[in-house]
Amino acid sequence: MDNTFVYSKENANLGDTVQFKRKKHVINGVVTTLRENTVIVKMDLEYAKKLDLPDDQTVVAHKNYVVIERADNDTQPVFVYDGWNSALKA
Repeated sequence: MDNTFVYSKENANLGDTVQFKRKKHVINGVVTTLRENTVIVKMDLEYAKKLDLPDDQTVVAHKNYVVIERADNDTQPVFVYDGWNSALKA
């Protein structure tokens, strides 16, 4: 079984700015880590405090965000699924 796939162009890439809703707030953040079904987004600390989060990063499912600005990346990353260690990080 081949565990390698090219990341979908519809999904966010490293460095992209995404927008998502959390607890009735609309939040913008930058993608710092890619996972198979989610991204990790770094947001302003002000939003993290409003959401009562311990830090300025949160996990967002691909279906729960929209890309509002693409980073200047020349190629889409290749994601290799490796269980718990699977991730591409900025």
